[in-house]
Amino acid sequence: MRRVAAEVGVSTMSLYRHVADKDDLLLQMMDTTLGEWPFPAQAPDGWRARLELAARMLWTAFRRPPWLAPALSVNRPQPVPNALPYIEWVRTALDGLGLTSADMLTTHITLFNYVRGTAANIELEMEAEATTGMNREEWLDTQESTLRSILDAGHFPLFERMETTDYTVDLDELFEFGLQRLLDGLVVLIASG
Repeated sequence: MRRVAAEVGVSTMSLYRHVADKDDLLLQMMDTTLGEWPFPAQAPDGWRARLELAARMLWTAFRRPPWLAPALSVNRPQPVPNALPYIEWVRTALDGLGLTSADMLTTHITLFNYVRGTAANIELEMEAEATTGMNREEWLDTQESTLRSILDAGHFPLFERMETTDYTVDLDELFEFGLQRLLDGLVVLIASG
């Protein structure tokens, strides 16, 4: 609360005229942020396109303030009114596909948690860069000799072969790859229902 008060140029105690406590402030911040991403009036055709849109909108929302993804809980959901349109959009996309209510809820939670879990890496990377003063590539360079000493024993040939592959972790590409695999799995669930 002190940091927020300092950033907006008021005393800490004056914040309590607007919010009850830190948790209330966080709820209001989450609600405001999610409210900035309204769904379109016209949904795209097909359940998959609708779920892709929902996941990508959530991904974009989580990228803007990186604190949002770790702040939202899956197993202790907070009362955030502007999160409800996302839930309703996903459930509407799944309605009529032969899934049970439990399968629809599990699908919603799985999709949300996939996006949230991937996005949590954004804040972690920002914190690591701030702490070390090094970006990902610079940090990896400092770890190369340690990794090489581990691999030189020859116990991890597949990992070593992977290390010689030119690969860069791109969270946007990782997100898209995982989203498509998750939705491919949902196709199987729908077909079996």
